[in-house]
Amino acid sequence: MTLHKKTRTSRLPLAITLITAAFVSAFLIATFSNKGSDFWVINGPISPGHQISASDVSISHMNLDASAQFYLNKDTEPIGMVATRIMHSGEIIGSNDLTSAIDAMSTSAVPISVRSVDVAMGLNIGEDVDIYWVLDTQSGDDSIDPILILGGVTLLSYDDGGKNFGSEIGLSVAVEETQVLRLLSATTQGRLVVIRSHV
Repeated sequence: MTLHKKTRTSRLPLAITLITAAFVSAFLIATFSNKGSDFWVINGPISPGHQISASDVSISHMNLDASAQFYLNKDTEPIGMVATRIMHSGEIIGSNDLTSAIDAMSTSAVPISVRSVDVAMGLNIGEDVDIYWVLDTQSGDDSIDPILILGGVTLLSYDDGGKNFGSEIGLSVAVEETQVLRLLSATTQGRLVVIRSHV
């Protein structure tokens, strides 16, 4: 009888310790799981020059640790600001991804048609491209050096459906409004060559 009493008495501190440890663990897990902040997230694809509206963004709670300083938290209001680059659905808005409407230069999505052999291989939507104007000369004519029409413009769309037939490819690029005429004028004669800005 005394042996059973001693056994129960010796197990009681162990049981209390285990229960206390379980409560402390639950508290710590809850504390660390709630750690983090609210950040702005893109709801759908955004192109450079697009002015952010309420339907374009939402708040999401996440723990970014030391990286948090590079993203837009809920304390900064993005609505009315202008995108500086292409962004995709679910992407966290970076600190440099938006600028004020006053500082932003309006951009236009300009479609161009380019020969398939004049487009760099493996281009991806959203990357920067350089567009050169090239004039093919006839034999006996003086050659003209290629001219950089636009540098570092964002590729918005890429339709290579005609590539299989060796024909032309339809591209759409984000161009500052002041440069649209420059690009379109280059399409009246000669040809355009599209290359990747940074390799």
